[in-house]
Amino acid sequence: MTERLLPTLPAAWRSIPVPVRRLMLGELFGLLAAAAMHLALAWWISREGGAEALARYGAITAFAALLVTPLLSPAGDRWPKRRLIRLGKLVLVLDALVITLLCAAGVYDLGLICACSLLSVAATALLWPAEASILPELLPAEELPAAIRLRRGAQALGGLLGPGLGGVVLAGAGLEAAMVLNLMLFVFAALAAWNVGSARRPAGAAPSRGWFDEMAAGLRAKWRVRLDRWWTLVGALMMMCLLPATGLLLPLRIQGLGLSAAWFGACSAAMSLGLLAGVAGLAPALIERAGRVRALALAVQACALAIAGIGLCRWAPGLVALFAVIGLGMSVTQLVGQTHRMLAMPEDYRARMSAAHLAIAHLAATLAPALGGALLGIAEVPAVYLLLAAGFAASGLLLMAVPGLALFLRQDHEGARGWYARHFPEAFTPGGCRPS
Repeated sequence: MTERLLPTLPAAWRSIPVPVRRLMLGELFGLLAAAAMHLALAWWISREGGAEALARYGAITAFAALLVTPLLSPAGDRWPKRRLIRLGKLVLVLDALVITLLCAAGVYDLGLICACSLLSVAATALLWPAEASILPELLPAEELPAAIRLRRGAQALGGLLGPGLGGVVLAGAGLEAAMVLNLMLFVFAALAAWNVGSARRPAGAAPSRGWFDEMAAGLRAKWRVRLDRWWTLVGALMMMCLLPATGLLLPLRIQGLGLSAAWFGACSAAMSLGLLAGVAGLAPALIERAGRVRALALAVQACALAIAGIGLCRWAPGLVALFAVIGLGMSVTQLVGQTHRMLAMPEDYRARMSAAHLAIAHLAATLAPALGGALLGIAEVPAVYLLLAAGFAASGLLLMAVPGLALFLRQDHEGARGWYARHFPEAFTPGGCRPS
């Protein structure tokens, strides 16, 4: 059974409960705020401290995210997710308030800015796994695909509008006004997400175990569920090939073709618009028509060809179109298995397994620029794009070869529910041994 195709996003929005709408609005405002804050902080640090300070700030925050995400992962399975979402949103408001006051007072101190960012990283480590794993507690299984589509659409919209909104205010009203805008957006995010649903704790959580025991149990479960382990690792390889192509190398490709900075912005926006078009209906239509497994294969092939095309194409509108194809392909890969994956995880392991997934994604995002830089040392930019396309295509073949993935994706929602515990019971027992 494939994901049911809904006619329009407004109809899907009206069909979901109010608490879920609040969750998505909170995520939308939160992503707008985070993207705008990242832009403003990068501008402030580069202006006052230069490229070296900006690189140091980026390294500290990336390492902190990689470390803190698994350390705080038991929280989502110990405590009510609504409480964690409230706490995370409030901490982000506090962090934005301190940054805004420092900026207004003219106090530039990289140590203080990094300390505030570490607070923000910790709040995000609490917030994101809770937001990612709360939907199955708020909705029946048959309504999850529509909710996940809307959630991905809100995320894409936040990523699309956040940098543009922050850049307009930064250019037109200055740094202090941009910081005030960021603070207001974080406040709106907290207000929108204040009541996101039931405050119940997961039914099977075991708070009697120690914190590090629970963290280790979550990481162990992620590793021992062979299907999810290889799905996550291969996905990280694909990210390492995709992120340099859409980030580090893009300005070099634009400059190498003698194009203006406007085309750089157009390519970035086209990818977000392609993602939005996918969640608005194109991705579910492909999944409905081709089935999950074939749709996933087609999306991976399309992304690989588009990455290669960026290295070969010298026509500016063609580059924009290729980035839109990448965004559309990403929407398919994100939607094709999210519902099944959520339902497959035991309820009392969802936050910890989601946190482990986020930690691996952080690691891939940290290593991706290094991979791009290493390839630039041996080849020109167009050739690097071809190498990344080959790597993405090879990773896609590995993804399709993950043991059990095709069978899992062919299940209906009820068949996917509890799949990991049924097929990998040893992953969720204390000693890791298969029960008799």
